[in-house]
Amino acid sequence: MKLKDFFALLGFKKPSVSYGYELEDFTLESEGKVSFAQWQHPKYGRTTFDQASVDALRRYISPGSTVIDIGAHSGDTSVLFALAAGPDGVVFAVEPNRYVLPILRKNASLNPDAARIEVLPFAATHAPCRMTFNYSDNGYCNGGDLGEETKWSHGHVYPLEVEGRNVIDEIVSAEPDRLDRTALVKTDTEGNDLSVLKSMKELIGRTRPHIMAEVYTRTPASERRAFLSWLDEMGYDAYLVDSWTDLTSVEVKVDDVMNWKHYDVFCVHRDRKI
Repeated sequence: MKLKDFFALLGFKKPSVSYGYELEDFTLESEGKVSFAQWQHPKYGRTTFDQASVDALRRYISPGSTVIDIGAHSGDTSVLFALAAGPDGVVFAVEPNRYVLPILRKNASLNPDAARIEVLPFAATHAPCRMTFNYSDNGYCNGGDLGEETKWSHGHVYPLEVEGRNVIDEIVSAEPDRLDRTALVKTDTEGNDLSVLKSMKELIGRTRPHIMAEVYTRTPASERRAFLSWLDEMGYDAYLVDSWTDLTSVEVKVDDVMNWKHYDVFCVHRDRKI
């Protein structure tokens, strides 16, 4: 633990700070110009785009599809999904962090030839609620709902009050016709992915979308096995995500869940295998 982090745990915390963005353009072979607002937070890694990733995702996201991106952050995945879905698609970008929301909203306003990105500024929960997320720095780059862990365990000492809502209920009230076209659900929720997906169980069982989910570094083996078992019960096989162009090479079974510390899985319903 760094000395500054120790003092932060004792309550000597820096004041909150907001960071802006810089626009960057990428030229893709088929898509042409893609614009992206790069968040200037010092812990944020630069986002890039390439044609191969867009083309690979189009195997799973057909033109006009709906994508639900939970934990959208600055919009890096939302923009990529929007490119794959095309101008008739919609990406619902779910993100409760008010420090990164201006960046996400800016990215949602760019690239008019891609799918429309609708920003949903709340956390994904079973029912409406207020909750506290915890972040590791005063610019609120990395964090989330860390459950019952103490700050001495997770080291995330900057709390942020956020609103929770049921994602499906919100989409039903706004654009119900979009749900039947759901091609992909992506979750990145600091170990809460199973709970989030269970809140969408009816939609998943009915439309059988592809699922991309995070297996969080602090998630114990028992919870990882429960997650993989639930996916199997829902009819899914899970694969280790290596890159956007390699989503299904290595299958992840229940007994494999501790082979990697922190990873993403791409899940394909057995009735929809390509």
